Amino acid sequence: MKNYFLTLLMVLSGVFSFAQTSQGTNISKDQTFDKGSSVSIQNLSDTQIRDLAVLGKVWGFLKYYHPKASSGTLNWDYELFKVMPKVLSAKNESERNKILLTWTTSLGDFPKRASITENEEVRYRPDFKWINKSLGNELSAKLMNISQAERKAENYYVKIYSEDMPIPFFQNEAAYAQFKYPDVGFRLLGLYRYWNMIEYFYPYKNTLDKNWDTTLEELIPKFVNADNEMNYKLALASMIAEIKDSHAVLTAWSEAPLYESLGKMRPAVDLVFVGDKPVVFESLEEKKGNKTELLRGDEIISINQKPVGAILKERLPYASASNDPTRLSRIAVSLLRTNDPQVDIEVKRSGVTKMIKVKTLPLMESILKEDNGEPAFKMLKDNIAYIHPGRLDVKKLDSLMQTAVKAKAIVIDMRTYPKENMFLMKMGEYLLEKPKDFCRMTKGNASTPGQFSYLSNEYMSNIKIGKDNSDYYKGKLIVLCNENTQSFAEMTLMAFRAGPNTTIIGSQTAGADGNVTAPISLPGNVRTIFTGIGMYNLDGTETQRIGIVPDIEVKPTIQGIQENRDEVLERAIRFANGA
Repeated sequence: MKNYFLTLLMVLSGVFSFAQTSQGTNISKDQTFDKGSSVSIQNLSDTQIRDLAVLGKVWGFLKYYHPKASSGTLNWDYELFKVMPKVLSAKNESERNKILLTWTTSLGDFPKRASITENEEVRYRPDFKWINKSLGNELSAKLMNISQAERKAENYYVKIYSEDMPIPFFQNEAAYAQFKYPDVGFRLLGLYRYWNMIEYFYPYKNTLDKNWDTTLEELIPKFVNADNEMNYKLALASMIAEIKDSHAVLTAWSEAPLYESLGKMRPAVDLVFVGDKPVVFESLEEKKGNKTELLRGDEIISINQKPVGAILKERLPYASASNDPTRLSRIAVSLLRTNDPQVDIEVKRSGVTKMIKVKTLPLMESILKEDNGEPAFKMLKDNIAYIHPGRLDVKKLDSLMQTAVKAKAIVIDMRTYPKENMFLMKMGEYLLEKPKDFCRMTKGNASTPGQFSYLSNEYMSNIKIGKDNSDYYKGKLIVLCNENTQSFAEMTLMAFRAGPNTTIIGSQTAGADGNVTAPISLPGNVRTIFTGIGMYNLDGTETQRIGIVPDIEVKPTIQGIQENRDEVLERAIRFANGA
């Protein structure tokens, strides 16, 4: 079983390392607010919340749409701090709109873009309905006119990274590392910066359950009222969680104070959720022969006298994931974290509830490693081949496939992430009679932010599975999946499903498919990422949040875990045998 905790630490470290070398430098010499925004907000009112929401949307729209704001000749972060106090002091909606109109007009004139003939199939166009709501005729007309400005394919703050990797690349975004706890102006800057990145460059904004404008208004009080570093970073975490993206990690979780708040210690166990019940999947002490601590199949009822349900209620708002099973899997890795050398845990074991004291280890020592003795390939009973891509060196695939193609069924265990990405295309050469399409993809647009177009047929011609092969494998292909099946692993499932005799068995995947953005900087030296390319089924239906829906749903049970059975694999074997 892939250890998500170890993977998360590696991802967070990678995001931080990359971002350290990718910071841009504003060409503006404006240093007015280098030591603080000078913004003060006392007793935030409902009117101010609405005004701040409008300001954030107008600021972001101008940042990406007005040639002057997007040129880098102004420090656009600092321009926000110049206008924010005026907006906060506006007596009514009309006065607020006049302030914003004066600010917008000050940016000057611009050439209009020529009429554009679309040479790409557009899936989503920018949504400007908000501009015509409560902004007044003059400001609305001004903003709509700006939407028609001539813009370059790359502006100072964002570009599409490359033709080969068409993800949004956010550049020249200051991290403001001098502020571990930024003041209220810089905190709102972080909210506005991220909200507008999602508004204009997140391909899956339409999949969100809640209107993104509503989310902005709900987040403003959290950022304004965050009265210390901890609460500011929790506000960031709740913001990241709102986009419902399993790719979206936040470096703040690997640093003080959030890291310490969860705890630097934990028992050496792996937990999984069976429904909404956390269950011990593996225990180091049990492996050592110690039966007095946590055992495989123990259901966790409470931790230090606190019911699991209460803990979940606290943590779910900060769990960044595309769907509920994946959110719970994220919480599972930290559920037992503490700063104490032992923890009191109430468990249900074989129907009996009992309290036990469990010793803890430093986090890195508590990670249970996969059994390195497990092979990447083996023959199961009844002439069934089994392949584990997380352990497989692709250079060995040709050799092992000489045996596998003779089996009546091949089981590929995708409850992991392939060790090498070439596994998909190399394996596909054995499975299909000829190359086949299996997905559609979209990219954003830096010159028309908010527009997402399908990648061209020419581009997608390089993303097919299979080759011309009359001697392709004609037995049953069975692919296993669960919430650990994420991103490229989900794309792999989509590709295998294009085969003539493929059955997917397991449970809902992570629902985060498509390449991620380069790291994004937020005030306080915090980094994050999100999915930057849209990935869809051939008919255009969504994969984000939904994941890859198995043909046969099988979920582990507490009894199966207690008995050390792999119920998903067992079902695959029965299916291979015709049951």
